[in-house]
Amino acid sequence: QDTVQFYASECTLNVLPVMGSKILMALSEGGMQYLIAGARASVGIKAGRYMYEVKIVEALNPAEATAGARGRVPVPRQLVRLGFSTDSGPLVLSESDECIYLDSEGFYISGKGKKAATSQRFTREQTMAVLLNLDPKSPLRNTISLFRDGERITEPQKLPDALVGKTLFPHVSFRNVSVQVHFGPQPARALPFQCRMIQGAAKSDVEVKPALAPADGKFEVMLPVAFPDEGTFDWLDDFLEKNPHYVELSDRKILEWATLSGLWKPKGTTAKASNDKPEFNFNLPSMDDFSLRRIVNTVAPLVPRDYVIMEVKANLIAEERKEVLARFCAPHFKRVAHVVMGEPNAEYKSAQHSKLLQEKQERVTVEWKAKKAEDERKKALELRQQQLIEMRKKADEARKKVLEDAKRKREEELKKKEDEKKAKEQAEKGELGEGGAEAEVKEEEDAKADGTAPMETDATVEAKDETKDEVKEEEEKKDEEEEEKKEEGPPMVELTEEEQKMWFRPVSVGGSADLQGLVLNQSFSQFSIPDLEEGFEDIRYEWQDGTTSRDYLRNWVQERKRTSRIEDLQPGAWFEEKLKEWLRLFPEWQAKQKEYKNSATKKAKDEAKKAEEERKRLEMGDEEGKDADIEEGDTLDIFSVEDVCDIGDGEPLFSNLTFEDWALLQLRFELYLLQLAFKRDVDDPERIGIHESHLAFYYHRYFRKQLTPRNFGVSTNAELCKLVKDTVLIDEETMVLTAQLAQETEDVAYFVKATEENRRGGQTG
Repeated sequence: QDTVQFYASECTLNVLPVMGSKILMALSEGGMQYLIAGARASVGIKAGRYMYEVKIVEALNPAEATAGARGRVPVPRQLVRLGFSTDSGPLVLSESDECIYLDSEGFYISGKGKKAATSQRFTREQTMAVLLNLDPKSPLRNTISLFRDGERITEPQKLPDALVGKTLFPHVSFRNVSVQVHFGPQPARALPFQCRMIQGAAKSDVEVKPALAPADGKFEVMLPVAFPDEGTFDWLDDFLEKNPHYVELSDRKILEWATLSGLWKPKGTTAKASNDKPEFNFNLPSMDDFSLRRIVNTVAPLVPRDYVIMEVKANLIAEERKEVLARFCAPHFKRVAHVVMGEPNAEYKSAQHSKLLQEKQERVTVEWKAKKAEDERKKALELRQQQLIEMRKKADEARKKVLEDAKRKREEELKKKEDEKKAKEQAEKGELGEGGAEAEVKEEEDAKADGTAPMETDATVEAKDETKDEVKEEEEKKDEEEEEKKEEGPPMVELTEEEQKMWFRPVSVGGSADLQGLVLNQSFSQFSIPDLEEGFEDIRYEWQDGTTSRDYLRNWVQERKRTSRIEDLQPGAWFEEKLKEWLRLFPEWQAKQKEYKNSATKKAKDEAKKAEEERKRLEMGDEEGKDADIEEGDTLDIFSVEDVCDIGDGEPLFSNLTFEDWALLQLRFELYLLQLAFKRDVDDPERIGIHESHLAFYYHRYFRKQLTPRNFGVSTNAELCKLVKDTVLIDEETMVLTAQLAQETEDVAYFVKATEENRRGGQTG
């Protein structure tokens, strides 16, 4: 029979098999001391009764920098799990339906939530024998037992039904210990009865798993290249399900490993979390400082196996792809890029729609159950209130009956006394015969009356009973209808027409995106399709060919550039110079306006103008005089003025600007300068301008103050730009801030002229 051993592909990355797989050691630094190592043997049992032995030869106590740490260190620190698993089970023995095990703490775990204390604890220098009985002729068939130094310490434990009939492979998991694993053929410690070891098993009773040997002698290192939130991880999960021999290297797998190892982390996510880089918030220094990630990246190239390097952002950027390929430069690795872009195939779309429908149905079911529970709560409350009403009613009726009985009894006693008194009086008067006859007649009448009364009472009671029966039937009918509604179950949902057109599932409420928004905005402009010159030996395309994928990428990036913002963009030197000049000119103009208004020239001109207007008013009438004044003022060609500070007699063009005009003048200059400086600083022709949704962000970044539309009497940025539509405007098609000047200008005098033109046209404020 083939030698039972541990293949590298069947061990976690922290396992170090030595001495021909007879000794299993584990890494215990940089966070590895918290993770459970796992190793599955190459020979599985499918029939018969066989055993293997394990001895703890070393217990480790690695140093832990826990000063100030608020996290929970997994316990126990030293741990051993001995058991069996299927070929597709997890590499770490855990609460899974694909494995069973007995641990050093004395527990037997046979599935999710199935944990029982069944044996004594064991520790180092003790030879532990794990016996699996699959002999159909044995009364203890389909059981697992544990022996310590040849003595039984646990009774045979039943296998879960899910594992009966399956081939089970010896499996060892451990933390902070080194173990010796012995498969035979002779046991180190004999049991009280004869039992063969796995190395000496009959060939018909075992299944030998061959070592993974690629056809071309090279293991693949595959880099999936896909857009964030466009089915990246869904595609990967499907790929790994179909190709289980690949090992995924990613942060999400490290977190999954940590969870299986018993590490605790707070629930929930923050804005910094993403599927590509989830948070390592274990509150343990050696876990949260990404030491674990660095160790995995160092160890993985040393272990020959097929890898999937799942890095969403890194796999889309050429320089970062080259760094990954440089780590896997050994000749036994074949480096492959797998491009997953564009419109998916029909199979993938169908799978996405099925998952989308399932998620939608789950949401509706949760809502239905919540509504059902609320309805039942209300019904129980109503029933309780009805019961209280009935109880009060019965109590009132009983009280009333007692009072009526007491009253009737008193009346009967009074009547009896009166009759006795009357009879006595009649006897004394000698009228006994006549009185007796009258009494007899009266008794007959009373008897007749008494005979009629019960009949009337019975009829009344019968009528009342019929009414109660009818009410009861109605209530029972109502209850039956409600029970039918309960049995109907939650409403079944269907995908809308819009959902059926979706290629990829949207990010669920409360879920994480593939990339954090800030990271995506800072990096997407560097996204590219892999090239063989980067060091790849092969480039595969999943959905679209190379040309279509490149077109898809280019269009995606262009659209993203139009709508995203550059978080780290800073104002350039040109902008700072122009702004400095403006901040010098603007107060000078305001000061010059104030100076001119207080000058003798202005006063003389105002008096002359007033006199002229009075003369014209007398000659032409009030209305005609006013029209003549306006026509005279309009004769000045504002845009032909050479010096805005002097249009004649020392009068500045801006002499009549009000507070609102000055505010609009400044807004014109700032928005125009902003869109001009943005293009210069970005220096990317594909970024056509500032998107309306990011106008406030860039305005604050450049001018270090808030852009507040309501200060101008409007509510949106688009409405704000319409106030200075002669200079800038939000394009309705692209929603980008666009200059309205025929030619680019750096002459600040233009903004004064535009403001004065707007004021004279009566469009201000």
